[in-house]
Amino acid sequence: MAHPSGDTNAEVIIIGGGIAGISLALRLPETLAVTLLTKQHLGESNTRYAQGGLAAAVGSEDSPASHITDTLRAGAGHCDEHAVRLLAEGGPAAVAWLVAAGTHFDPAALSATAGGQAVVAGADPLALGHEAAHSHHRVLHAHGDATGAEIERALVAAVRARPNITIHEDALVTELVMDAGTCVGVRLLDADAVSHTIAARAVALANGGAGRLWRRTSNPPGATADGLALAYRAGAALTDLEFAQFHPTVLVPPDPTAPAFLISEAVRGEGAHLLNARGERFMLKYPDAELEPRDVVARAILQEMLREESDHMWLDLRHLDADLVRGRFPTIAATCAEYGIDITRDLIPVAPAAHYFMGGVAVDLDARTTVPGLWAIGEVACTGVHGANRLASNSLLEGVVFGLRAATSITTDLAAPARTWPQQPPFVGDILPTRTQDRTTLDPAARPTIQTIMWERAGLYRDAQGLERGRDALRDVAQQPAYAGADTRAAIETANMLLTAQLITAAALARRESRGAHARRDFPAPDPFLAGQRFYAWNGQDAAAAVGVGGRMGRFMRDVK
Repeated sequence: MAHPSGDTNAEVIIIGGGIAGISLALRLPETLAVTLLTKQHLGESNTRYAQGGLAAAVGSEDSPASHITDTLRAGAGHCDEHAVRLLAEGGPAAVAWLVAAGTHFDPAALSATAGGQAVVAGADPLALGHEAAHSHHRVLHAHGDATGAEIERALVAAVRARPNITIHEDALVTELVMDAGTCVGVRLLDADAVSHTIAARAVALANGGAGRLWRRTSNPPGATADGLALAYRAGAALTDLEFAQFHPTVLVPPDPTAPAFLISEAVRGEGAHLLNARGERFMLKYPDAELEPRDVVARAILQEMLREESDHMWLDLRHLDADLVRGRFPTIAATCAEYGIDITRDLIPVAPAAHYFMGGVAVDLDARTTVPGLWAIGEVACTGVHGANRLASNSLLEGVVFGLRAATSITTDLAAPARTWPQQPPFVGDILPTRTQDRTTLDPAARPTIQTIMWERAGLYRDAQGLERGRDALRDVAQQPAYAGADTRAAIETANMLLTAQLITAAALARRESRGAHARRDFPAPDPFLAGQRFYAWNGQDAAAAVGVGGRMGRFMRDVK
C-alpha cells in the first residue's frame, strides 16, 4: 500500500498522551516503532485533572458482576453489555498493571473511611472510596484527590523510558492521511506552525473529549473535539453524540473569569450534602439522595438554581470530621482556600458544568473504527460502555482496559501478511441529514459564540425549538469570512469545535426522548423503542456500503452538504 511522502515514518502513531494513549503505547511490542503525539506538553491531558479515582472491583466484598450492574443502571438502558463486561472483568488486571507501571494508589492505612480495602498483586492493601451510584466501596485514589495526576506521572515516566517510542510534543494533528479508504498517516503542525507528515501502518486516536464546546466546563483548554472532527472528516462513523455528561458540582468562584475547578464525586461519597438557599437538602426527594447518578444530580441542581434564580447551590461538608476532610481532599481544600473558602467550615458554591463526552468515534470491542488503519480509545471513542450516562470513575478504567485491547488488535492486524481487515456487519436504519458547514479554520473569536449556543441550546435541558435555533446559529457562525489571522492552531481548533457542535445538535434533535444525560423537555420520558438504538453521524459516500461496528443497531446521520 502506498504511503504519503512524509518527513518520517512510524509503524504506529498514537494521537494523545492521556491514560488511554500511553497505556496503548506501553503495551505495544517494543519491536514496533511508535510515535506518540501530544497537542501540548506530555502530561497535560484530561487524565491529569481526574480527582475522584479509578473504579475496579478489587475489594473482598465486591465483584465484577456488581460493577456491571452499577454501570448498566447508570447508563440508563443504553450500554453495550459486552463492553461493560469487558470493562468490569478487566478492572483487577488493569489496577495491577498500573501498580506495576509505578502508580502509587493510597494505601488502606491512610483511608479516611472504613470502606474496605483492595488486595492487588504487587501492592500493599489499598484504600477504596465510595462514589455516587456505586453499590460498593471500589474507587482507588491517590494523594486523596489527585488520582489522575499520579497515574499520569507514572505513565509519563514509563513511556519516556521506552526507546521504541518517539514523543512529539506541541503537535496539533490537522488531518488523517487517507489512501484508498485506509488511514496511512497524519499531518500536523508543530509549535512553530510548520506542517509535517508522518506515515504509519496504524493510527490510534486517543485525544480526548469535547468539554470546551460548552461555556462552563471542568475540562482543560485542550478539549476542543479534535479527534471527533478528524475522524469524521476521514469518513469514520461517530455515534451517541447527543450524550454529554455535566458534572453536578463544579466550583463557582467569586471571579467569573477564573478557571473551572471540579469538586469530586468522592466528596458526596464521603457524606457531603447538597443544600439550596434555604438550607434544605433538596436531594432527599430522590431514593439515593446525593448519591444518585450524575445526570440526576446535575439536573436537580439546575432545577433548584432556576427556581431560586441563582447561579449556584451549596455543597456542605461541615458535619464531617475536619481532619478526615483535609486528609482525603487536600487539593480541593487548597483550591477553595485560594478563594477564602474553608471547606470544613464554609459552604462551597457549586453548579453543573460540561465534564465528559459519552459519544465518540464508533469502535468495536478491540477499538477498531469503521476506517481501516484507524483505532480510537478513551474519551474520543464510543465503545458503548458508558451508555447514556457514565458511572463515576469508570473513565480512567476504560482508558486502560481498552488501551490494552487496542494494543492486542493493532499487533495482530499488523502481523497479518495480507493486511486484511475484519469484516463487520452493516449498520441498519435510516440516513438522517446533518447538513454541516465544515471549515478548516475559523476565527478563534467565534469560540465564545459557539460555547454560548451549546450551553443555552444543547446543555442540560433541550427541546426542538432550542436545538433548531442552535443549529441555525451555528450555521451563521460557519458563514463567517475566511480567517486571515496568525493563530493558525487556535483557528483549526475552533473549526473542530464548530463541526462537532453541529453534529451534536443534529444528534440531539434526532433522539426524541429523554435518556440519561440527554434530557428533552418536549419528550420528557424514555422511549422503549429507542433503548439501545444508536444514531450515527457519517461523512461517507455510500451508506449502503458502510461497514458497522459490532452489529449495533442504529441510524445514520449522513452529511448532505
